[in-house]
Amino acid sequence: MERKYTFQERMKLMQIKHKKTALRDSLIVFAVIAIPFFGYSMFIPGEVPEETREDNVDYRMTMVGDMMMGRHVLDAANQSGENIDRVFNYVRPFLDDSDYVTGNFENPVIDDEDPEIEAQIEDAELHNKNIHFYAQPDSLAAVEAAGFDSISVANNHALDYGDLSLQQTLEHGAQTNLELLGIGDALGIDPYPDRQEYLSEEEASEEFSEPEPVENSDGSEREALDASRVETFENEAGVRFGIIGFTDVFVRGFSASDYVGGVFTSDVHLPELRQRLLDAKAPLEDGGLGVDVLMVHTHWGAEYQVGFNERQEELARYMTNYGADMIIGHHSHVLEPISIVEGRDGHRSLVMNSLGNFVFDQGWSRTKESAMAQLDFLEDGSKEVSFVPLSISESMPRETAGVLKSYQDFRIFRTLRKEIDSDYWDVENGRLKIDLDAAGIMEGVDTTS
Repeated sequence: MERKYTFQERMKLMQIKHKKTALRDSLIVFAVIAIPFFGYSMFIPGEVPEETREDNVDYRMTMVGDMMMGRHVLDAANQSGENIDRVFNYVRPFLDDSDYVTGNFENPVIDDEDPEIEAQIEDAELHNKNIHFYAQPDSLAAVEAAGFDSISVANNHALDYGDLSLQQTLEHGAQTNLELLGIGDALGIDPYPDRQEYLSEEEASEEFSEPEPVENSDGSEREALDASRVETFENEAGVRFGIIGFTDVFVRGFSASDYVGGVFTSDVHLPELRQRLLDAKAPLEDGGLGVDVLMVHTHWGAEYQVGFNERQEELARYMTNYGADMIIGHHSHVLEPISIVEGRDGHRSLVMNSLGNFVFDQGWSRTKESAMAQLDFLEDGSKEVSFVPLSISESMPRETAGVLKSYQDFRIFRTLRKEIDSDYWDVENGRLKIDLDAAGIMEGVDTTS
């Protein structure tokens, strides 16, 4: 017969059992309580990965969310005695191991070390906005050196200082090899000389204006840039990509038009966006761009929202209807669920509603959780998107690590996958992976030619 313990004996046994786990439990409680006060950095080792790309990846495109390289991000760099490029210290290998890198650049560029420019900043600040950002020109050099090929500047901070921020950003951007998406001197400038042989002289003159050189602040000239331009590029297998920047979040005076510079907005330009997407997917011989994979940087939604809203769903379906294959979302500063949208004729797109922050100075815990999306074409011809879980500390993104890694990864992946059918995703080697072939995305795109 089993002996029954007295109350005092049961309490004694519980104390003994608790002693065995007390240290572990105390550390977990301390870690959770300490996060709001000290951030994640005290639990994350400062290690930089050596290899980030698997041997079976033939082509990789990396996409990130919001990058703001002014304000306290710049202050932190100055206080540390380092250059602004410090923000990429822990993620540089991921970018180096990519064939193409793109993200959202959440500020204009203004050279405040030029006395003539600095004197204009205060008067140029828009009064119909409460928050104003700008970064120094070396931030563009830092982004380029980190491995970025393009940045979308179609967002609600691009023109925080009106025409000054527009002209300064375009001027300094032209001095780099970066493609600036969603911002320009006007709409309707023909940026596609490689298709002119397919258009008659009459068609070309009717559809596009002849771009005139733009004079910079130092008297030099640069080529005019179309805010609605679709940037195209190819990989070694001959897959042709197109990428464009677009914003649904802006204030009065931000929108580019036929003769006015600005950013590509949803103001009155949804028909223009539709035409750009249709042109991008149309064959070269028909006057299009012959794009196989069409990607849209989209600034949308509401800041700090939980999930995505009806407006995002509406726009995502609109863009999918006209050929978008992937939508790279940003603005909310927090991660949002990924969705798979089916448009007309069964065409499907992968919608990353928000990749959260990538480089930012916000302190709330959710704004410090991020993910890096990587589109991979594998050697067996399959396609997938994997998500690297990131934590931001001192404005610097890095892969999750330390005692909180499992907890952080669970939170990040749960948010991203919650709207996706379980048949389409898996977690493997610390990455959330979405099988694009199973999801019916980019159907018919041959990645092995």
